[in-house]
Amino acid sequence: MVPTPTHQPSSGCYATGNASRWAPIEKKKTAMSRVVLIPGDGYTLKGRVYGNVHAGHPKPAILFLNGWNPGLQSWALNDIHAHYCASKLDILCITIALRGMGSAGNIKTLTRADFLNDVITGYDYLREMEGVDQSRISVAGESFGAYMACILSTKRAVRSIALRVPTDFPNEGFDNTPQVEFAGIFSQEWKMQDHHFSESRALQGLHDFQGNILLVASERDEFVPYQTTKNYLNAITEAATLKYYLMRGVGHVLLNPIQFYKFTRMQTEWLFPNI
Repeated sequence: MVPTPTHQPSSGCYATGNASRWAPIEKKKTAMSRVVLIPGDGYTLKGRVYGNVHAGHPKPAILFLNGWNPGLQSWALNDIHAHYCASKLDILCITIALRGMGSAGNIKTLTRADFLNDVITGYDYLREMEGVDQSRISVAGESFGAYMACILSTKRAVRSIALRVPTDFPNEGFDNTPQVEFAGIFSQEWKMQDHHFSESRALQGLHDFQGNILLVASERDEFVPYQTTKNYLNAITEAATLKYYLMRGVGHVLLNPIQFYKFTRMQTEWLFPNI
């Protein structure tokens, strides 16, 4: 059983998807973009960097982590959001394609430990980039990427975490079981149960995190049960600053362009004072 949480989001943390309640952001010039190859330990990751570097003026930076997406396609919807953030906020952003999900690798053998190594590799590359303020690096992830973002916060310094429809998995099999055996509906029963934060590396990471947290859930999510969202909310303590946002009538994937734009705008405007 999950114990009574020490922190509950205030009523002001809940919204119904009305993007007009957010203040406008000053328009910035279009951010430059470039493809990068990120060396790992015996492998290479594909990435895309967005933003304009100004010598002598370090900027905040955001690492974007995509959801579970096996295949060869390295570009994802996160790239639209990363470009939008870099342009509107005048910061540096990077997206990375994990092994087996846009970068070379056998998705049938890769474990969550392998993917965590990919995420750390991407973070370290961003941290060492010219023009990055190393004390102001944040992470934005969705679904599987949100799960990995929480664990990354236990390994590297993270200023703020933005999570959309974060999924979750048991600690068992993290190091030695291919993630394809847990992905999607295979772990659905576990996700529908109450879990103490100590039962999940992601929940533990969020419990220990003391920065700014945005958690966005979808009312009609067909892959992440509400209980999983509740477990994440229960894991957060009063040491963190939470904004919880529920998108009404929306599923796991934001296929509707209007819904995607509302989310992108809302998350970008939350990031503005928190990076």
